[in-house]
Amino acid sequence: MGEYLDDLWNDLEQTWELAMKVNDLQENERSDPTKAWTDHFKTSDLVDAARTESEMSGETPISKVYCKNIYGIQYNPETKYWVPFRHGEVDLVKFTED
Repeated sequence: MGEYLDDLWNDLEQTWELAMKVNDLQENERSDPTKAWTDHFKTSDLVDAARTESEMSGETPISKVYCKNIYGIQYNPETKYWVPFRHGEVDLVKFTED
């Protein structure tokens, strides 16, 4: 793999690891998005707390946590687990440059 793709993969792995720290908690802890945000995600160096807080809408519980890389973590209320999502662009040209 090229360096760019390796970097994207490493970013995704870090994001998964952060999600798994919360997913490994008891269901009553991981299924409370506000508690997960304040107790686990907000203090992580990987998380863009300012962007996440700016995306919050009023009284609704947090559903997406934005990381400083192109990924984030989204709460799925049906499964009661946090899963990564991509919020940034992938530079397809860089795939051919490596």
